[in-house]
Amino acid sequence: MIIVAFAKKTSKFIPKIFCRRYKHCAPILKKNNRFIMLQFVKYKHIVKIPLTINSIKLLKKAGWDFIQLNKHNAHTYNMPKTCVDLTKQVLGIKKAPFIQTPNALYAKIKRPSGRSKFIC
Repeated sequence: MIIVAFAKKTSKFIPKIFCRRYKHCAPILKKNNRFIMLQFVKYKHIVKIPLTINSIKLLKKAGWDFIQLNKHNAHTYNMPKTCVDLTKQVLGIKKAPFIQTPNALYAKIKRPSGRSKFIC
């Protein structure tokens, strides 16, 4: 199972200008009842943050939105340039070059396909 988290706040300058509602996104992988968030910090620097259900609830209260996808395996990622690029690589979205912002990724995931749902 893969969960995609979307944040409405950021400390970075460029997303504050170009991104509308969501400023940041991060994939959360579930393996053996453990959650690991892949947090994009900068180019070639990704931090793996262990999470619990309580951590996800705290993030939800802080304004993050979550979408649960029924994908069973995560794809590998190779030097992503942005948080959206990281999330697209983990989800295996390859034929979507115009998805460059978290809003566009959110719209792509939430299309009526019956494969995603909100959690928390």
